[in-house]
Amino acid sequence: MFVSAKKRMMKIASLLLVLPLLLVGCVGGEDTMELPTKQWGDIHVTVQTRPPKIKAGMIEFMVLAATKGRKPENELVVSLRMEGSQKWRQAIQDGFLGVYRRVVQVRDPARDVLAVKLRVKKSDKEKILYFPLALQQPTNTESE
Repeated sequence: MFVSAKKRMMKIASLLLVLPLLLVGCVGGEDTMELPTKQWGDIHVTVQTRPPKIKAGMIEFMVLAATKGRKPENELVVSLRMEGSQKWRQAIQDGFLGVYRRVVQVRDPARDVLAVKLRVKKSDKEKILYFPLALQQPTNTESE
């Protein structure tokens, strides 16, 4: 009898320790914003930003590349720059999820255009896509 009560108390204590962490994960933050999706062949490219609303300053851009209905495209080398800037900056591949990240300086969100250069690894196939920052919009989220 004493052993089962002790086990029950341990389970309850464990749940009480984990519960606040689970609840914090459910708290709504700012809406995710993204730029309109572009396509190169069968690769769909979407750009999201951190912070969600673009302002002047250093902004993290997340390039999401997927093929055939959300299958991650991870055979790319992705580089970013603001149009008019000379130097390309290679994005960091975030695992094998088809996500590439890079922080880029934004001077004027109303006029700046993000250039995204995609190059297929072990190939000479390359494409530059342009994303005007003024076209940023909230993502479609499920109704609560």
